[in-house]
Amino acid sequence: MGEQWLRRGDVFRVNFGRHTGHEQEGLRPAIIVQSNLYLALSTVWVIPTSTSARGDVDFHVPVTVQGQRTLALIEQLTTIDKIRRLKPTNYLDHLAVDEMEEIDEMMRIFGGLDPMFGVGF
Repeated sequence: MGEQWLRRGDVFRVNFGRHTGHEQEGLRPAIIVQSNLYLALSTVWVIPTSTSARGDVDFHVPVTVQGQRTLALIEQLTTIDKIRRLKPTNYLDHLAVDEMEEIDEMMRIFGGLDPMFGVGF
């Protein structure tokens, strides 16, 4: 399965279009967080980033993209259509292993999958 030119941890410039409420909009970096095993699917899980989001929020994970510090907005995990929104020419960077580990940990906590923080219903 998988897609040769995509990898988990890749960062692409993605056009999120117009926003509603606090959603991210326009052209911005987004991190692929979907498993490499499922990258052949037509849709891909991504997390948008922001350089202007609040850094004191525990679910905003700091990462570096092209030498610039930015924040991965875990609460804005979304699915995009790979064919329409991801182009090889929009590739920006690949995150470091430790950055992806921090994103993974916060996704577990934010998604209620970490038993230390309770699943809750």
